[in-house]
Amino acid sequence: MGAADPLKDIEHYAQVMKAPRIRESAARLAEQARSDGWSHEDYLAAVLSREVTARESSGTQNRIRLAGFPTPKTL
Repeated sequence: MGAADPLKDIEHYAQVMKAPRIRESAARLAEQARSDGWSHEDYLAAVLSREVTARESSGTQNRIRLAGFPTPKTL
């Protein structure tokens, strides 16, 4: 992996880490970061935030499904 195409490196690392939302959001957020003047830290935090939010949501859905509730209900 080299500095020739950092987005390809990010996609590869995300695939190895089994983090598909990073692959999906990295390029879009990179473009936004460039246009809005984000720091490297701001960009990284935004990408990781997307992944964490998606994992938390997915984990909650899996726990509800595994609990064997008949149908999700809301108030």
